[in-house]
Amino acid sequence: MTRLKKQRRMANKIVLDKTPKKQERLADPDSYESRKQRALGKRKKHASVYEKARATQSREQRDEEAGRRGTRHGGPLAAKIRELNKTKQAADES
Repeated sequence: MTRLKKQRRMANKIVLDKTPKKQERLADPDSYESRKQRALGKRKKHASVYEKARATQSREQRDEEAGRRGTRHGGPLAAKIRELNKTKQAADES
């Protein structure tokens, strides 16, 4: 004997003669379509490669305007490396 699977009964099913149009469904804030549209609008938008490249260019320009010549100055280790490079260059020149 096989077991019958439980079925979800639709006791409170509402039967509409004419279904509402999409604009009407979007006008209702609790409808599936309007919630879906809202979620799509809130979803994070990924920047394109072109926009990412443009953002880095503007960052470099901002650094140049700040007098940093497009480089970031780090902490004590970076200063130590710069000092070593200066002494190495001075030794090579002389």
